[in-house]
Amino acid sequence: MLGGTGELETRRASAIVWGAILGVLATCLFGVPFTRVTIEPLPFMAPLSVGLALAGAGWYYGNRRCEPKLAAAFDCMGQSLVFPLAAALGSYLVITMGFPMQDAALHRLDLALGLDWVAWLGWLDRHAWLAPLLTFAYNSYMFQGLILTLVLCFSGRAMAARSMILAMLVAGAVTVVISGLLPALSTFEYLKLSPADYPNLRPAAAFIHLRDLLALHAGDAFVFDTTRTQGIITFPSYHAALALILLFAGWSHPLLRWPFVVLNIGMIVATPIDGGHYFVDVFAGLGIACVAHVVARRVLAPRPAERYKLRPAGQSQVFAKF
Repeated sequence: MLGGTGELETRRASAIVWGAILGVLATCLFGVPFTRVTIEPLPFMAPLSVGLALAGAGWYYGNRRCEPKLAAAFDCMGQSLVFPLAAALGSYLVITMGFPMQDAALHRLDLALGLDWVAWLGWLDRHAWLAPLLTFAYNSYMFQGLILTLVLCFSGRAMAARSMILAMLVAGAVTVVISGLLPALSTFEYLKLSPADYPNLRPAAAFIHLRDLLALHAGDAFVFDTTRTQGIITFPSYHAALALILLFAGWSHPLLRWPFVVLNIGMIVATPIDGGHYFVDVFAGLGIACVAHVVARRVLAPRPAERYKLRPAGQSQVFAKF
């Protein structure tokens, strides 16, 4: 069968994204024996197996059934299941390096920028009607990713979906590395706040990560179980990075554009309180997202058509690079 340039670019993009995902995952697995972390096998293997099975379904519908939109949807959904495994495992492993906590420095940076986190907490507590809306936005990233992946793939914008996933992976890898070198607890823990200090709020992730974070930082034996993992990264904010990457992806579809702008601005605004992040965490996450978006777009950019040609007669009739 004669393959077109679009088909070759699709295969190339899929191979790049899967190569990056599996490369990061392999690096994390290689690092496990050097820590006191062990992996609970079944919860780890289940999403990995489903993700790879979805990739297999994508290959089947792309190569045997010639249904490119369905193939892209299966493939991207598989990638979306597997790359969080690598990101989550990596975030847990890097904390075991035991570098000093940086909460004091991050708090000083906020104040140096004229940003008073406690004042923002108090304002939001006095306007608590906003809190459920912000918490909804903060918790919407998985739902957003699913909707974007399916809508972009089935509307012929699969490359935008692949770019989104690769940007998430790049941002996640950078965030994980930095979080290991510059670990931090959270604003709530550093400032020694309790629910009595914000009676009208119920932050989504104020303290739930601390048990895992402190155990890993102390070098205690730890079992990594994906059914109960938490987001343990403070600096930079991966939530803020995800919000901007999702906003960029939503912008590529005319019907999703403005709803996703509003939703993801809400996620960014929610991150300091619902995520227990310093303001500089959010700024750093947004900067990483911009870089990751540009990197993903350039890596996956279609190659000029003139770089492909048909092989001479007598050879397999497929496109080949010069």
